Amino acid sequence: MSDESSNTTQKQQGGVTGKGFVKGDARINRKGRPRDFDALRALAKQIAHEQATSAKGEPIVIGEHYATNIEMVLRTLMSDKKQAFKFVEYAFGKVPDELKQDGTVTLVVRREEKKP
Repeated sequence: MSDESSNTTQKQQGGVTGKGFVKGDARINRKGRPRDFDALRALAKQIAHEQATSAKGEPIVIGEHYATNIEMVLRTLMSDKKQAFKFVEYAFGKVPDELKQDGTVTLVVRREEKKP
């Protein structure tokens, strides 16, 4: 067989439609997406530490201090029976999935959420 009788065609520059990327195309994002979101994280922390306000726009006072947004989120989390374990994990650390003592006793702790 000769090369001329081959039923394959040569690749078109820019893919099948001709509208794809070609070498040196300015649209190619060489750096890719950002690997971390430091600016977003900083903004979230700033908002979290702002003074919490009610629906009427009045500051929320708990005890003798003004509550922050993050404090209100944590209080809401704590009061929800389905989400209370998250509050405990944030406050005291994640409960280990598996505990081992001297390699002889294995205790597996499983957390199950009830589905509505």
